[in-house]
Amino acid sequence: MATEALPLLPQPTGAAAPRQALCPALPTVPECVEHHALREPGALACAVLVRGEWRRTSRAELWSLVERYAALFASALEPSTLLLFLKKPDLDLLAAYLGAMKAGHVPAQLSPPTPKLSTEEYRRKLEHVREITRCGAIFTDDGAPGTLEGAAVLSPSRLASAPSRALHLPAPRHEALVQFSSGTTGLQKGVFLTHAGLVAHMRSYAHALRLSADDVLVSWLPLYHDMGLIACYLMPLACGIPFHQMDPFDWLARPDALLGTVERERGTICYLPNFAYKVLVDKGRSHDLSSVRLWINCSEPARARSHEAFRARFPSVRPEALTVCYALAENTFAATQTLPWEGNSTRADPARAVLSCGRPLPGVEVRIFPVEGSGDGEIGLRSPFLFDRFLDGSRPLRDGFYLTGDLGYLDDRGELFVTGRKKDLVIVCGKNVYPQDAEEAASGVAGVYPGRTAAFGIWNEMTGSEDLVVLVERRDHAPPLPLKIAVQRAVQEEVGIVPSRVEVLEHSSLVKTTSGKVSRARNRERYLAKDFVLL
Repeated sequence: MATEALPLLPQPTGAAAPRQALCPALPTVPECVEHHALREPGALACAVLVRGEWRRTSRAELWSLVERYAALFASALEPSTLLLFLKKPDLDLLAAYLGAMKAGHVPAQLSPPTPKLSTEEYRRKLEHVREITRCGAIFTDDGAPGTLEGAAVLSPSRLASAPSRALHLPAPRHEALVQFSSGTTGLQKGVFLTHAGLVAHMRSYAHALRLSADDVLVSWLPLYHDMGLIACYLMPLACGIPFHQMDPFDWLARPDALLGTVERERGTICYLPNFAYKVLVDKGRSHDLSSVRLWINCSEPARARSHEAFRARFPSVRPEALTVCYALAENTFAATQTLPWEGNSTRADPARAVLSCGRPLPGVEVRIFPVEGSGDGEIGLRSPFLFDRFLDGSRPLRDGFYLTGDLGYLDDRGELFVTGRKKDLVIVCGKNVYPQDAEEAASGVAGVYPGRTAAFGIWNEMTGSEDLVVLVERRDHAPPLPLKIAVQRAVQEEVGIVPSRVEVLEHSSLVKTTSGKVSRARNRERYLAKDFVLL
């Protein structure tokens, strides 16, 4: 279905009317950020939590640092270099990323090494990056070793050698940045996004969300994920909205700190993947969260029970503020969004308890392409902000639509419901099983580490069908056998199929993608290779 061009949204009038904060219609993202720095140089651009301390930075201060990094990159690199970012989150990362764009280079953010990921898994990811990007330079933390042969290595310490005088910087390229989609290797696909597409997306999405200069965004999401990069970093800066950024590992260690920041700063917008609602219910303390007008559930199938539990745990959360977004890197970010004031409230599918992802954003068309053997179809998107091309130069489209690999349907109100991934669908004796349903059921079992489950199918020659396998990580040294029985029962109640095998692992055994999701395909590979220690 198609949506019309940007209509005028009714806005409050009088002294209380919010100040509009749309992204300006300028050719490039850095120009949009500079526009706000020149208009209100003393206004807060961002606050970044690094090593337990918040560092607040004005628009003028941030832009000055952006220009210094632009001068460094312009003098140190060949024109139009693809610059890979392997840096931990801090102000230097935020400024350097924009500085690369301003200098006419193409930044691509990758997750830095972490204790959660084995050296071997990280090496596989870097080898994959080498193959698909052929990057010319790396920006990383001071003291970090060079990780890709043949690439120049830059770090914040090089800023002292940046030219002190203003340089004539090259015009930004048609391509603005490279964004990765997570997959089997953690970086299955990389796509080029253009400046024109980025600005068009930000304008459309900001309009749909009714962003105003009075909004305050609070986030822990990493820049190597499209939700963190676009929605929580570039769009706020391009729209003149302050944001408060935590390190993802700080959030994992102290989830309640996010809610404390929301209360202290009177945050109005907060993006969370579905699993984070469960984490906050379990580990968050009581806070006044009434300032938030949009909690946006994105990046995983959104569950009604997650919203219900979140509201029950935090009564100050307004029910209409719990919304859902469907987004993907290939469309820059958001494609649909539930918007209470547009009449598409966040409704649940009565059979599956998945939540509506709302109607398409202005400029986005959604079409469902039938998939044989599935009651749903594959979601196709067409929009002005679709990726320019994959890193290999291809741009696979069908009738102008990009087929996302996600399964879902449009209801009679034009709202999109996402039900799973086409490649992950498990068919057991003719019955479709969506692995996320089995994973959700397993995550709710006492003794299972929430969000650390993986379900997938394995072909069984004897039955001529697939077996459903469920892997779970245990918590608190839960005994394996009772845990297996409890998971089998929970999954059977949820999907109507008894798993052929339930295996219990120690915590941190399962492989996750760069976006923080458990990688079904990679864990399936490891299971078949007998690479897990089973309890």
